[in-house]
Amino acid sequence: MELPRRPKNDVHLPDGALRQRVHDLRQLRGVHDLAIGIMYAFDYRTHMLPFWYADNRMAPCAVRLLADVLHDAGFTNMRVVLQQWSPNVLPSRMRLAGRPLDLLLVSSMQVHAERAYALVRDAHRMGADRPLILAGGPKAIYEPTDFFELGPQPGIGADCAVTGEAFVLLDLLHTVFSQRERAETPLAAFERARRSGALDRVPGLVYLSPDAPVNKPVAINTGMQRLLRDLDELPLPDAGYRLLEPPHRRKTLAAKPCSPQRVGKLSTIASVISTQGCKFNCSYCPIPAVNQRTWRHKSPQRLVDEIVHIHENFGITNFFSTDDNFFNDRQTVIDLMTGLSQATVGGEKLSSRIRFFTEATEFDVHKNSDLLPLCRSGGLAAIWFGIEDITAGLINKGQTAGKTAEMFALLHRADIEPMVMMMHNDAQPLRSKPGDLSGLLNQVRYLFEHGAITYQCTYLGPAIGTRDLEPAVRGGWLYRRVGGRAVPAAFHDGNHVVASKHARPWRQQLNVLRAYAAFYNPLNLLKSLMNMRKTSLGSKRVAFQLIGQIGLLLTAPKMLAWAWRLRRGPIDMYRGLEAARIPMLDVHSGEEINWAIEHLPTFTHESASRRGAAPSRAPRAPAATVR
Repeated sequence: MELPRRPKNDVHLPDGALRQRVHDLRQLRGVHDLAIGIMYAFDYRTHMLPFWYADNRMAPCAVRLLADVLHDAGFTNMRVVLQQWSPNVLPSRMRLAGRPLDLLLVSSMQVHAERAYALVRDAHRMGADRPLILAGGPKAIYEPTDFFELGPQPGIGADCAVTGEAFVLLDLLHTVFSQRERAETPLAAFERARRSGALDRVPGLVYLSPDAPVNKPVAINTGMQRLLRDLDELPLPDAGYRLLEPPHRRKTLAAKPCSPQRVGKLSTIASVISTQGCKFNCSYCPIPAVNQRTWRHKSPQRLVDEIVHIHENFGITNFFSTDDNFFNDRQTVIDLMTGLSQATVGGEKLSSRIRFFTEATEFDVHKNSDLLPLCRSGGLAAIWFGIEDITAGLINKGQTAGKTAEMFALLHRADIEPMVMMMHNDAQPLRSKPGDLSGLLNQVRYLFEHGAITYQCTYLGPAIGTRDLEPAVRGGWLYRRVGGRAVPAAFHDGNHVVASKHARPWRQQLNVLRAYAAFYNPLNLLKSLMNMRKTSLGSKRVAFQLIGQIGLLLTAPKMLAWAWRLRRGPIDMYRGLEAARIPMLDVHSGEEINWAIEHLPTFTHESASRRGAAPSRAPRAPAATVR
C-alpha cells in the first residue's frame, strides 16, 4: 500500500524548474485577478490531546505555501481560510474584490476528509457558475478518487486531485491557463484540457476520464510527481500569512485578511520546512515512500532568511520545523545549526530571539549528541522523539531504556526539552513487574522520572499509505462500523482504537487515557513544582503539566465515549480486499493500478483500457483495496 517511486534517475525536477514555471505563469495575461480561495479543512473532533494546543496556534505550512507560490506567480486576488479559525466560511458565499470564486483549492489531511468533502459539495451549489475545484494534501495524495462522486447527485466532486507538491499545482495551472481562451472560465479551460489529453503530461494528477460513462466513472492517474530537489527555490513565506482569514463564525469572508500584527498573535508558532526524508523504513509510517526515499534540505542561509523574515514581519518567535528526522544526516545538522547560531537580527543573535523545535529519532540524536551544544546555540529548544516503545518490542530504531535516560540527561544539560511520542498496541500490557519496562504505565513513569517534558500516546493502527494497511484489511481487524455507525475519518487520528485484534478493544482505548493521566496529573505537577529549580527546564515541565491537564479534561470525554461504543458494539470489520469504488488507470500503460481507497464499493468494474473507453477482457489482479 506504499506509494510507488519514480526511477532513481528521474525522481527530481531539473534544478530551476519551479522558478521557471513561476516565471511562465507571471507572463500569462488575464488570469492574475482570478478569485482564488485556499481552504484548509479541519474536523474539530480531532481537537484533543496531543494536538489541542498547537492545532489552533500554528497556521499550517501547506496552504500558506500554496498562497506563497501563487502570489509569486502573479496571482493577487486570494484568501487563505483555516477552518480551525473560521469554521463556517462557505466557498459558495466567498467573494474576493466583489467576484465569486474562480478557483477553489481544498487541502485536507486524512482525519479532516469529511469536512473537505462538505466544502466541495458546497461549491457545487453554485451550479454552472461554480469554481474549478482542486483537492490536495495528504488525503488527495493517498486516496485521490475519494474526492470524486461525493453525491448525493452524480458529478458532485473535485475536478482534479493534486497528488504532489507545489510544482504540480503550478504545472497544472500553466497547462490549463496557457491554452485558455478569452473570457473562458478556469473550469471551462480545465475541461477542454482534460478532454484534449493535455493534462496527461503533468505528473502528479488524478482526474476522471472524460470517456467513461457517468454511471461508471474511471479515474486517470498521471503518475508519481517529480520532487523539487532544491528547496531554496520555494518563495519566502510571506503572502501565505498576509492572506489569512481572521477568526470568526460567519459564512462569508471578512472585508480584509489578518494584519501582520494579528497574524503573530494568532499563529504564535510558525511551521517551516528545513529538511524532508528519513532513512528508517517503519511499516506503519508513509513518510519515506511519499518522499521517494530521498533526503532534501534547505541551505543554511535560506533557513536563516526565512526565520528572520517571519520574525521581523509577523513577530513570531516560535518555529516548528516540519522535519521527518532532522538528525537524519549529521552534516546537514552541522550546516543548518551553524548558520542559525551565527545569524543576527536587529544587532542581536537570532537564537536569543527565537525558539526552534524539530522532530528526530532517539538513535540519531544519541549518535550525534556531541552536536547538542551547537544546536542549542542555534536556538534549538525542543525535540519531539518518536520513541514508540522504550523496549524496542514494537519497532527497533535503536532505542533502549538506558539510551533514553542518557539522552534526556544530555538534553537537560543542554537546555533542550525532550518531548516523547509513544505508541500503545495490542500486545503491550498495561502494567509489568518492577524492573520490566514492557508495561505501558511503567514506560510513562520511567519517561517522566527521567525528564520528559511532554508525552504523546497513540494507538498503533494501519495508516493509509503504509505496509500495515493491507495485512489489516486481509486479516479482518480494521474496523468499518462500530455500534451500527461508520467509523469517522476523524477517528483515524491515533487517539481512537479503530483497528485491533484484541478481544476487548475498549480496554485498550481506556489504556491510552490511563497513559495520559499517568503523565499529566496533579501529583506530577507537584513534583515538577518541587523540583523546578533543579533543572533549567523546570518551568517548562510545570507549564506543560498545566497545559496537558487542561488537554486531558478536553480529551477524556471523547475517549470515554468511544470506549463505551466499542464495549457496546457490535464491531463490523473489513473482510479482505474489495474492488475500488472508482477504478484508476495509469495514463501511460492503461493498466488499472492499486492505490489506497477509502469508501466501500457500490458496483464492480472490469478493468478498463486507456480513458475507460472499452473494457479489457485480459485477466487482472484484484482492484484496489478499501480502508
